[in-house]
Amino acid sequence: MKKTALAALAVSLMSGCLAMSPAKRYFQIRSLASLEPACPKIERRLLVEPAAVDSPYRDVRIVYRVSSFEFRYYPYEFWAERPGDMIGAAMADFLVRKKAFAAVGLGTTGGEPELVLRSRVQVLEEIDGPDVWLARLAMSLEFVDAMTGATVLAWSFDRKGPMPAKSVGEFPVACSRILEEELWKAEWELARTLGKKGS
Repeated sequence: MKKTALAALAVSLMSGCLAMSPAKRYFQIRSLASLEPACPKIERRLLVEPAAVDSPYRDVRIVYRVSSFEFRYYPYEFWAERPGDMIGAAMADFLVRKKAFAAVGLGTTGGEPELVLRSRVQVLEEIDGPDVWLARLAMSLEFVDAMTGATVLAWSFDRKGPMPAKSVGEFPVACSRILEEELWKAEWELARTLGKKGS
């Protein structure tokens, strides 16, 4: 009888602990693109590869930094997919919405490309300060001639964006804005570069 009572108590305590665990939350970096400002049309087929991601940011756990020397992973907040796949998809979606190229493929889809967009994420982290929280995204982008492998345009940035509220939910929104602003600028520079070569 005592064993049964103890087992029932243990099960009750365990279920109580499980019931008190916070629910997991999942986030995405995604395209927020509107029609304006417009991108120049580049009459070439583009393939967007998934982004390479430096450690420790390739983990699906979201990173937040508490000092220059210490970062942590959120225990219940995650990216909805691997960061490299997510960022590659967000860039492809942005360029499709902006109608920036004759065609845009992602990964291994999209037929025979004329240009390939390769990228690397160096930093993807939330910075938690005592007064303000910031999103930081550092990346390098490379548009490559699919036939020759030559670099047509290299573009890099390291930016911090404001998070209006101290909430992890603001982090992917701020990162999405940074990514799109930089991709928009890179696409304009690519159009200028290709225009010079064609003239």
